[in-house]
Amino acid sequence: MSDVILITGNVYHTITLDPGVWIFDDRKKRLDEFFKNHPVEDEALAYQEKIGKQWDKELSEGFVPTKESEQIFVHKKDISGDWGIPFAPFLANAKPQDTASSVICHLSSTEQITLSMQEALGSILCFALDGKPIRENGPIHLIYGDGSNQEQPIKGIIKFEIM
Repeated sequence: MSDVILITGNVYHTITLDPGVWIFDDRKKRLDEFFKNHPVEDEALAYQEKIGKQWDKELSEGFVPTKESEQIFVHKKDISGDWGIPFAPFLANAKPQDTASSVICHLSSTEQITLSMQEALGSILCFALDGKPIRENGPIHLIYGDGSNQEQPIKGIIKFEIM
């Protein structure tokens, strides 16, 4: 199993996806937030404001963070749970040609699953379960934007081919 996935085919740019770094990406969300009618953005905003005030206080009182204290903060940050990221920005970076109409998911089992371009653009790439990278049938699972296959996502994806 490879930890990187290619987007190839009818695109202007072949893209390499590395799900191992997505935990640091601002576009990530907990999976359940993708499928809620009202995402909990107020809680996240309140948390960010609280942390910002604490940071300002520590800086004004002479506390200067070091690389060590920053690493401790990152390690203490709650990354438990299941995490996903929208597929659309990655497809946009690959710049599908005007004639592109579908996306083929090549699986490690040699099976292929074809999605319409609209289905692919609305999909979520799950990259962490219980706060850990997906090892079995990973490194990502594809979930449709409406969550209809959330219990049985597309697993074992090794490459996306734009047709």
